[in-house]
Amino acid sequence: MSINPRYKRTGTINPYQKHEFLLDASDTIFFANYFLGYFAHSRYASELMRLQKIEDLKKRKLWDNWKNPFKSEDTISIDKPFGINVYCCGQSNDNRKKLPDYSKLLHLTSSHINVGGWRSFDYLICLTHEHDSCQLIESPPPHNEFVLGFVTLDSGVLNNRPIQTYTGQGKLMTDFVNAHLVNAKVIVPTQPFGSILRGGKLIGLIAQSNELREHFNKQYGANVVLFYTTSLYGSSKSTSQYEQLNRFINYIGDTDGSHLMRMKQPHSSKILEWLDERGISKYKFISDGSSAADKTFTALHKYLEDCLRGNQSDPTVKHLFGRFKEEMKLLREVKTEKKRCYVSTYKMENWDDNLINPERIIMPENNLDNLFKYWLKKIKKGDWSMRKYREMMQHPIKLNYELLNQKLKEPDFKIVR
Repeated sequence: MSINPRYKRTGTINPYQKHEFLLDASDTIFFANYFLGYFAHSRYASELMRLQKIEDLKKRKLWDNWKNPFKSEDTISIDKPFGINVYCCGQSNDNRKKLPDYSKLLHLTSSHINVGGWRSFDYLICLTHEHDSCQLIESPPPHNEFVLGFVTLDSGVLNNRPIQTYTGQGKLMTDFVNAHLVNAKVIVPTQPFGSILRGGKLIGLIAQSNELREHFNKQYGANVVLFYTTSLYGSSKSTSQYEQLNRFINYIGDTDGSHLMRMKQPHSSKILEWLDERGISKYKFISDGSSAADKTFTALHKYLEDCLRGNQSDPTVKHLFGRFKEEMKLLREVKTEKKRCYVSTYKMENWDDNLINPERIIMPENNLDNLFKYWLKKIKKGDWSMRKYREMMQHPIKLNYELLNQKLKEPDFKIVR
């Protein structure tokens, strides 16, 4: 039985009302203030991401006193041999009662809030001094190696105009995406490996390697022919870690930025429970499947808009409705990210060659060890603006972890890095 809602759609009183029941004026005021209070403290997308990241680390109990179980420091000498181990960690799943240690380290490294999902698989990239090659190891990672970065591959895809244009498809169908596309939703180097040694470029190359593709194919019975990823930041940053990798990874355009930055946990769950207590079932908003959190947030803000419109006879509601429209404009035009989209065809001339070839072709240049040697050669030559570190490169480079539970406590630290 409805507890609070008093307004039922009739089609004559308010023909624009989209929901059958609306909140009354007093609860509409609370709902609007809750929504505006969440977003209004941030002027830009990066500021909102910073606040969301802090809240996420606190929720995960990673904000204080986390002890890193992995090797805490190591060194790389460019003129001495070293190698890379890529560990297959397993399904990416945030619903586990106890997160694995590598996942906690990812949350403390990545400035985004990363979540698992259906057909998501995690890989951990570690430094080794036991060999000088790059190898895929199908086992959980040990704790006695230094972590250089993280990769998560999955089959999920949002409406992505650059991918649609690139593949010549007006709409990306679920069966096609699951069978033939892979999305690198996480490509994150640890810091300062990322900033000093262009670690993001190495992790990006590894993510689109033949070995990771074949491992993903085996896990999910797919025939992946196209790899894609988007830059962590678009509007907030003028460069991307994937630039100058066009021998392997190519830029194909910017996303349209139409996906609003959503309210994240725990705030979204709290307002859903509040609505449920007032007779508006939370299950009217909760979605499942691909992009569930985005769909839930879209349903929430559309419902709030309907409640505000239906209660405008109240002067406070009318004022809040004006503020709400201003905030939604900012979310669409300012507090959003138009991200750069990049693809790899695994060195095939055309993205669909291995869809039409009678036999699959694998290009050796895209094997892990060749990609590692390519990255190392570029570092030694001083490419990718490495010349400014020439003097530093003559000595062993000490690596440790710059963790966000410490960096975000520095008032001048910029989360965009």
